[in-house]
Amino acid sequence: MCPDNTHAKKQYLTPGNDIHYPGQTNHDACFIPVSVRQYAGEPLYIIVAHWCLLQQNWVQRNQIAEAFHITARRASYLIAYLRSKTSRVVSICRHQTLPNKARRYEIYVIRVLDSPTPSTRREKAGPQPVSKRRVGNGDRSMANELWNRLCSNRNAGKILKKREDEDDRT
Repeated sequence: MCPDNTHAKKQYLTPGNDIHYPGQTNHDACFIPVSVRQYAGEPLYIIVAHWCLLQQNWVQRNQIAEAFHITARRASYLIAYLRSKTSRVVSICRHQTLPNKARRYEIYVIRVLDSPTPSTRREKAGPQPVSKRRVGNGDRSMANELWNRLCSNRNAGKILKKREDEDDRT
């Protein structure tokens, strides 16, 4: 643990709960607009998705940055995350090419799905079948057997060498 306690969970500063503190320590806190404060327990990208949904229009990074009091770069990352997180957010994305050839993405959120409950999540299929082609697929019994075989072969070489030495002496 750091002596200066930089990784400790930050305390909420306002009683209105309008500051969002992410679980990751490498992300800064941000402001939550009044219209989406009911989603304060959700991850930031879900809160942003709900806010975009309420806009009912194309949303740019500058609008997100202004509403959530974050940098434009972080807002761009959030848009990229929303574009790729199709399991929770249904959206359309378009881009504009600026004169300097840079692309500005805009997102239109159609729907935000509820978080999956434990019953709707897929169950694990079980152990993977053992492949005979890949390295590292053996279980412990196979590894122990191989190790013992290697050790016994080494000892066999030493025993043979001792016998040769004894034969040379006589």
